Amino acid sequence: MPVGKRKRIAIDSADEKRIIRALDEWAKTGDFAGLRLRAFVYLLWDGTVRTKAALSLQTQDVVADPKALRVSKQILQPPCEGNRFRELHFHVSDRTRDAIADYLRVARNEGWLSNGRLEGPLFLSSYHRGQGKPAAARTMIHGWTLFLEERARVSKDYQLDDVVYTGRLAFLKAAGGDSNLLSEHAGISQTWAAAGYSDKSSPGSPKAVLDRMHKK
Repeated sequence: MPVGKRKRIAIDSADEKRIIRALDEWAKTGDFAGLRLRAFVYLLWDGTVRTKAALSLQTQDVVADPKALRVSKQILQPPCEGNRFRELHFHVSDRTRDAIADYLRVARNEGWLSNGRLEGPLFLSSYHRGQGKPAAARTMIHGWTLFLEERARVSKDYQLDDVVYTGRLAFLKAAGGDSNLLSEHAGISQTWAAAGYSDKSSPGSPKAVLDRMHKK
């Protein structure tokens, strides 16, 4: 078998609960790294963007009202290297919006932002406080790995791509198997979205499906 990336896997439901519980417990401490990881993972879990595009987001892309620190329900990311120079327009769940707002509030209050402004890279480096430097992909991957080992204590070695994959599967299920909605939501081709699934009619929108995914 050739050496390369392993096949993506869905996160086990029991492990999913462990991960979410551990992320929320860490975030309650107010720790910058914990809040940043929770916001990042929840964004990936919405199933729309992958790691590179998420790390390329700018704070001004996601914050609708800087004074109230209100995160947009719909995010527009201009063309950049992280999204392969194609504009992304996508919805995010309320869970993700709240996590991003919690993270940015601490980043602003504790002086992590450059000049205190909600501008520049959304996910900031924890090695350059107040300089507005972006977090590196290897830093986020390493942080995720340590989190799984030391806090979530899950049964498998999940990668960040598995989070995106799990989110897309959950979205498709909430959409009643409608791969057209998944294609629209994740910005992927209908052929790719439909691979291994059959289409079913599911009236609504990507936002409505996200709301169903995370309904308590």
